[in-house]
Amino acid sequence: MSDFENRTVVGFQQQGIAKTFCNILKNESISAEVKSQSLENGAQYIVLVNNTEDIHRAQLLAREFIEDPQKEKFQKAAWETGQTYDSIKMPSMAFDPKSLLVVPFTTFILIACIGIFLAFFAGYAEPIFNALSIQQLSQLSSNNQWWRLFGPNFLHFGIAHIAFNLLWWWILGAKLERTFGSFWLIVLFVVSSLFANLTQLFATGPNFGGMSGVVYALFGFVWWIGYLRPGWGVSIPNGYIVFLLGWLALGFFNVLPVNMANQAHLFGLISGCLLALLLHLYVNSKESS
Repeated sequence: MSDFENRTVVGFQQQGIAKTFCNILKNESISAEVKSQSLENGAQYIVLVNNTEDIHRAQLLAREFIEDPQKEKFQKAAWETGQTYDSIKMPSMAFDPKSLLVVPFTTFILIACIGIFLAFFAGYAEPIFNALSIQQLSQLSSNNQWWRLFGPNFLHFGIAHIAFNLLWWWILGAKLERTFGSFWLIVLFVVSSLFANLTQLFATGPNFGGMSGVVYALFGFVWWIGYLRPGWGVSIPNGYIVFLLGWLALGFFNVLPVNMANQAHLFGLISGCLLALLLHLYVNSKESS
């Protein structure tokens, strides 16, 4: 590993937050500095320790800072640097045509879902459902229509249904594609689709749809990778974690006015967490070799 990688603690998209965290480290007697790094979608500001012996303690502080930046000791450092804030924000949903080109796979899935949804409610519901709905494995092995394993991802049955899924797909999927690249997002999409859709098929049969299993996989991946690798600058605020886990639990208690694909949500979440853990272990093995 290079000296830069050995000293890297965490990266932020906002320079002010990077400087604030650098000041937090200095308050903890950890010498640190901020370096800018150019990315396709703009600059990233990397916090580096000047002494590699401090890296572990600095990364623990970074994890604590990301999870709750409103702690008193952090707000004190923010005041000293002249940078005050409430929380680290997720990417904006504001439409920017250039952002669509930066995340091509996220954009492709977004457009495909919207197009199929519009066609579904324009009078083509039956042929679309017949073409995309999942089937039992015995049927798929005889007709070889294996695309149906992914078909439910593109079936949405109402405005609220598709809005919820695509909102989170855009926020989390675009973030991961910018950070890790299109290939890794495709891998996550494929693996989580198989986990979510097959478990839902075995539990309730083929009559279900929606991309919420994949969304929960993205959530699980971002949640765990933010905890396991805080230096990568990928995380999700605690409020969103509580909301998504609460929504998952409510589905199992059967108190919501809509039918939920509960098994797809749960096993999508599990697949995302497992992929984050596998990536973390893989990087650990590379770092120790």
